[in-house]
Amino acid sequence: MSGIAKLKKDELRTVAEEIGLVVNEGMKKSELRRLIEDSDVFKNDDEAVKSAAEDVLENRNIKSDQDSEIEIEHLKIERIKLELQLAQVKANGNNTSFDQGCKSEPEESLDSLIKSVRTLTIKPPKYLVNFPGDSYDLHNSELYQRELKDHQEEPVCLLVRNNEILPIINKCSSFTKLQRIIAWCMRFKENARNPLQRTTGNLTVPELSAALICLVRSVQYVYFSKDIECIMEGEKLSNSSKLLNLSPFLDEKNVLRVGGRLQHSELPLNRKHPMLIPNNCNICDLIIDHYHVFYLHTGVEATLANLRTQFWITNGRSTVKRVLHKCLKCLKRAVCCALDRICETALLSPCNEKERADATERAE
Repeated sequence: MSGIAKLKKDELRTVAEEIGLVVNEGMKKSELRRLIEDSDVFKNDDEAVKSAAEDVLENRNIKSDQDSEIEIEHLKIERIKLELQLAQVKANGNNTSFDQGCKSEPEESLDSLIKSVRTLTIKPPKYLVNFPGDSYDLHNSELYQRELKDHQEEPVCLLVRNNEILPIINKCSSFTKLQRIIAWCMRFKENARNPLQRTTGNLTVPELSAALICLVRSVQYVYFSKDIECIMEGEKLSNSSKLLNLSPFLDEKNVLRVGGRLQHSELPLNRKHPMLIPNNCNICDLIIDHYHVFYLHTGVEATLANLRTQFWITNGRSTVKRVLHKCLKCLKRAVCCALDRICETALLSPCNEKERADATERAE
């Protein structure tokens, strides 16, 4: 039908005139539609009729939008008038009358005016609402809620800092697994934000590094919150701070690192300024266990030296000892070594040599 079925009578008349048809006065809507459909233009050039109908519909929408804006402005003017009358009532007190030749009690006038301001009863526009009846309450209309509502609430965005450790940290038993879980979550977030540039495949080194930074930063903001606030505000650390002797600072990624004279060296960043890790959290134990196993169950000093190539754990030596004492493989190996030493000591003792010599003489 080329869109003419949606047109009104005046719009059909406009389309017919645009395609060059002769329209008689007093023609009905059905007659106009039949006139257009029986024309040679409609049969031979349907696109021209369709284009004319679309132009008419577009003009209708533009006019409807303009009428809506005009009606909204009328509603605003009506409300302002009522508010001005309310202000006059409050200012004049008992000498207030709304209409000439008609006076009422001040309290009744004030109450009725307040009610008329809060509930403005008008004839609704046909293109905005379609309620049965001649009036409606603006409190229940979308237009009032959007434009004229008293004390209209503005959307507020609050940034809340969560001072709780991530639950996933206490549920994982492997540092590598924890790091990969965070990396997958961060990839999912980026893919959700940029669906047209999705990242697929295995995790990359930059993604794992970003996950590590996210983990360390979240732990630091929980356990070193006061020290971080002092550093961000440019104040000195308190004398009771555990980080006072480490000269901590925040890098460009807001990660707390150890300061010191090594900043003038040519070492990598993690070696010059290791990331600070608290010794009383689960991620500290996971990191120590990871380095201990990765370097083939090294001892306390070697594990601590390997750790400090990237992390600096507060009270590091005692913390490493505590974690290494829980390693079952190291305990088993220590027991075997102790038994071997006992056996060697027993075989090489002087008493065993005398007994061996007496047994040799008896045999001879």
